[in-house]
Amino acid sequence: MQLDANQLSSSVDKGLSPVYLVSGDEPLQQGEAVDLIRKKAREAGFLNRVVLHVEGKFDWNQLFAACLSQSLFAEKNLIELNLPTAKPGREGSLAIEKVIAELSNDNVLIIIAGKLDANSKKAKWFKSIDQHGVVVQVWPLADGKLIHWLKHRLQRKGLSSSQQGIKLLADSVEGNLLAADQEIEKLHILFGAVELSADDIINSVADNARYDVFKLTDTLLAGDSVRTVHILRGLQGEKLAAPVVLWALMRELRVLAGLSFEKRTTGRTDATFKKHRTWDNKKSAYLSALSRGSLEQWHGLVQACAKAERITKGVGIGDEWLLIEQICLAFCEPSRLKQYGLVAV
Repeated sequence: MQLDANQLSSSVDKGLSPVYLVSGDEPLQQGEAVDLIRKKAREAGFLNRVVLHVEGKFDWNQLFAACLSQSLFAEKNLIELNLPTAKPGREGSLAIEKVIAELSNDNVLIIIAGKLDANSKKAKWFKSIDQHGVVVQVWPLADGKLIHWLKHRLQRKGLSSSQQGIKLLADSVEGNLLAADQEIEKLHILFGAVELSADDIINSVADNARYDVFKLTDTLLAGDSVRTVHILRGLQGEKLAAPVVLWALMRELRVLAGLSFEKRTTGRTDATFKKHRTWDNKKSAYLSALSRGSLEQWHGLVQACAKAERITKGVGIGDEWLLIEQICLAFCEPSRLKQYGLVAV
């Protein structure tokens, strides 16, 4: 059974399922969903908690030992399996299926996973959880859903504000729910349970939009040119040194150039990923970006970064931030290289 995060509370109030899968890449909602299941499990007598982390060469026998054996003191067991990649592999898939098929009433299993892709949802282990338990997927909130979430969150603290005030709060935290929760707590401490004016929010809320170079590179790989410019101008407004942004750009472009060369010459990409020690959960983002441009275009962008670096050192002429913005836009859409005079070699 698949539920929205908002439906989980009423579901656990009716009774616990033997297995839960809570997946996604939004930490606050995911953490609160897991906390809710933990709380209900403790109330139901599942007092013996076992936590497992799937990393490196994980021994799946640990899961069998936790789920298929009784506690020494005959307590009910709450077993948590942390699966960051949401990809258990063949051995893990078989282990999860077997455990679910044989799980006793004295055990509740929570699988805490990263974001699921389309292939994971077709896998037998996922279907087994869907059939025998509950699947909760959490998503980042934006636009109207973020406004609704903030309004509800304020109400929980006895706070309210106009639509304009809530929009200002939304713009400040830019989807960062952990930051939003902290700001609402701060507003409650400062003002108590009151109706907040737009000025109250403007004067009290810090700008927690996640303007950092790592967020920038994630957005670049995704090819989102609008958000890229938004983040880039935020970095510039925060007086971040241009060389720091160029360092991040060069790092990503060297990976893409390497991937492009390896794929052209061998048809593979694994050697480049190994050379740059790329995390598994980022490989799909690189491959998606790779499909947008050619080897010549990635080399052209590397050369443009070198030109921008010379400007920052005072040995080149031009506006380094304007050139960096053009490089970023061409990163998202390599066809812009010619438009900006960043000729591919």
